[in-house]
Amino acid sequence: MNGMVWVRVLVGAVWLNGAVEKLLNPEFPQQFATSLEAGGFVSQAPPFFQDFMRGIVVPNAELFAQLMRLGELALGIALILGLLTNLAAIGSVALSIVIMLSQGGVRLGTGLGAPEFLTVNVLVALLSVVILLSAAAKDLSVDALLARRSPNLSPLLLNRRA
Repeated sequence: MNGMVWVRVLVGAVWLNGAVEKLLNPEFPQQFATSLEAGGFVSQAPPFFQDFMRGIVVPNAELFAQLMRLGELALGIALILGLLTNLAAIGSVALSIVIMLSQGGVRLGTGLGAPEFLTVNVLVALLSVVILLSAAAKDLSVDALLARRSPNLSPLLLNRRA
């Protein structure tokens, strides 16, 4: 197994871990809604993202909590298995950015404290871009099996020609 497969599986495990934590906590949707109603996450978000959170997320907080659970679960399983890896990598970048924005975005420091540039969400997003662009990340995957059965899918699934 090459190193890029390990990177894909590791990023998948990060998402799966987040999903399992949320799935094992039956109170998560209500806790998420309560946190949002109290101003949590919204006040930390950049101004352009606050409007989206106030207008769309807060009124539908429990739905968004369920979507977070399902999204993290789907990304984790897809990346670990290597199923539609490119799509999962794009989803991983998008969800990482949304989470990062809801936590206030990237902070480069104010000179008084350590910069918080390399957060888990930034690292997951960057690694997901690498997974997206890497043909080696698709080795030992369901995508590789599908591409063997249908060589025309190889460029789409594996980033390489059959």
